Amino acid sequence: MNDRAQAVLDFWFDEMVAEKRFKKDKSFDELIKEKFGEDHNKAINNEYDSWQDKPLSCLALIILLDQFSRNLYRDDKRSFEYDAKARLIVNDAVYNGYLDNMDEYQRFFMLLPYIHSEEIIDHDRAYKLLDNYLSNHPNVDQIKKFWKDHTAAIKRFHRYPHRNEILGRRSTPEEIEFLKEPNSSW
Repeated sequence: MNDRAQAVLDFWFDEMVAEKRFKKDKSFDELIKEKFGEDHNKAINNEYDSWQDKPLSCLALIILLDQFSRNLYRDDKRSFEYDAKARLIVNDAVYNGYLDNMDEYQRFFMLLPYIHSEEIIDHDRAYKLLDNYLSNHPNVDQIKKFWKDHTAAIKRFHRYPHRNEILGRRSTPEEIEFLKEPNSSW
């Protein structure tokens, strides 16, 4: 595997504490920028598209586009700018059987772009794949709840209300009320 792809996977799965992955932490964001900012730029400029040819390097590309974008551009609309590309890559990865060559932790991050999507069809895909590929994940109940909370927002509003301000969208009164509830922003 490419050294840079391996570095992404080693960092994400082996070197860091799992709890940091979904928490807002400025120092963690800076660490990702320092270690992988150049790789992210290459990924968004299609210089790493060959990573799609193998399951694990494809996963590294998804982490760069999906997860690292959220760290590198926190509270900025660019944090979601590469979601569509990530989902297209995931679609191909699923079609090519890449999930069969991954463990449950890797599969989770390969499928996460579907849940980050504001399209309900992507959420439907995620649930079908969850049953096939994540049923043995040690945190499957937490994953189901996490995904269910996300999907409920999409079904109700057809978008994630917590992204409205960042994306320059006007929130409806119902969305404003929703954002006051627990499990409404991720």
